[in-house]
Amino acid sequence: MISFFLILFIIGILIGIPVVFVLSGTAVIIMLWQGIFNPITVGHNMYSGLDSFPYLAIPFFMLAGSLMEEAKITKRLMDFAYVIVGRLSGGLAHVAIIMAMMFAAMSGSAVATAAAVAAMLLPAMEARGYKKSFSAALVASGGAIGPIIPPSIPMIVFATIAGVSVERMFLAGLMPGVLFGVFIMIYAFFVAKKEKIPREESKFSLKIFFIAFKEALLPLLMPAIILGGIFGGIFTATEAAVVSVVYAFILGVFVLRTLTIPSIKKALLNAAKSTSIISLILGSSTVMSWVLTSQRIPQQIAAAFLSVSTNPTIVLLLVMLLILIMGCFMDALAIIMLLSPIVLVVTNQLGIDPVFFGVLLTINVCIGALTPPVGTCLFVAAKIGNVSLTETSKQIIPIVLVVLFLLFLCILFPNIVVGLPNLVLKPR
Repeated sequence: MISFFLILFIIGILIGIPVVFVLSGTAVIIMLWQGIFNPITVGHNMYSGLDSFPYLAIPFFMLAGSLMEEAKITKRLMDFAYVIVGRLSGGLAHVAIIMAMMFAAMSGSAVATAAAVAAMLLPAMEARGYKKSFSAALVASGGAIGPIIPPSIPMIVFATIAGVSVERMFLAGLMPGVLFGVFIMIYAFFVAKKEKIPREESKFSLKIFFIAFKEALLPLLMPAIILGGIFGGIFTATEAAVVSVVYAFILGVFVLRTLTIPSIKKALLNAAKSTSIISLILGSSTVMSWVLTSQRIPQQIAAAFLSVSTNPTIVLLLVMLLILIMGCFMDALAIIMLLSPIVLVVTNQLGIDPVFFGVLLTINVCIGALTPPVGTCLFVAAKIGNVSLTETSKQIIPIVLVVLFLLFLCILFPNIVVGLPNLVLKPR
């Protein structure tokens, strides 16, 4: 059964069938083969897979990010980041990462973050002498930070599957997300030194800093309100998503006055498109998960992993390797929906904290957004930067290695992930 499932799945991915149809089609074929096919079961599972209160946060966070993007707050974030790190070697590269981290705290989406930063900074980086392929790869890596720094759509999905606190997941992702950005900035610093890219000619003064901070303050208050409200117990993650939409609307329409009726329509349309894609993936993955569970495939895979080793670190490394390979061919949410019910059987038997595993899983699928042939962030950045995907892929390799080093550190030192939630929140 396992081999049949894998063959069908791999063939579908390799011949380029969209992952939604690979998931649902493979599930239906297995159901027919086993004599358990029932169209009502398929429809019921697709519906029940989306019938979850935490999932309501997804369309609202998508809409909030779209509204903030249409409100043109990226320019304010860029100016503020420029004041902070612009004078360092590789200043614009650092600006790109800092800007990505700030935007990530508003959208929770890797692609949205990569697109917003790419549109603003790639032309400027090219004008300053940065290689187009390096700039695109760097901006793509900044986009991958999006789902790690809260709020995070993949973390919401995993928390719902695993039955763990979304708030704890968000807090656990904060430190790895910041380190993700710092590690890439360190790499960019050495690249700038090697390529002899001149420093930005800008003077720092408290006056300039406070002017830039004042301009960026209102947009920056959005993640502060969201995360402060969640961790302070004022509202849930889903309620926080609604608050973020209201805040983005008020800020764009009444304060900055950059949101117009056409731009609001565009934001609504973009959010609807993104939500529909996510919903299809979630629904199809739920059908596949039901089929796998009904055939006891998670238990068989768990037994296979545990037959190799019962050492939690070794098992985690094997699982991360599997996810890394799958990330080259599959969307992040599809991987989370498909693998989580399977791997949680293994991690639960080994006593691995599901929040810890969930953050590792999120980091790994974000790396998948950088690896061809299906690296969504890589593709978006290369397209906006008008540079070949092949050249951008070459430049992304050392960045991927840097992030893999971070993932390895998180596995060896779990407190990087769970230290903050254990300190701030009550014990589980």
